Amino acid sequence: MVTKSPKMGGMDRDELEEDRAAFIAGEIGGAVVELIIDGVVISRDAIVDSLEAKRRAVGNVIHKGVLRDAAAMVMKGQ
Repeated sequence: MVTKSPKMGGMDRDELEEDRAAFIAGEIGGAVVELIIDGVVISRDAIVDSLEAKRRAVGNVIHKGVLRDAAAMVMKGQ
């Protein structure tokens, strides 16, 4: 187990970026799973539509930003 020394101010920028990337990947993966469950053909457009629909449905501003970034990443094919 790796232990980190406590830092004043919380997580450093790299840790925040890693967490954000993990949240984005999780949202994209979740969208794909939902499409599979719903019997929808998996396509870039279908994934983006699913992410955008979820973004409109959630109330948390930070979550909306993660969903927006996830949809943008899928659209660009990154």
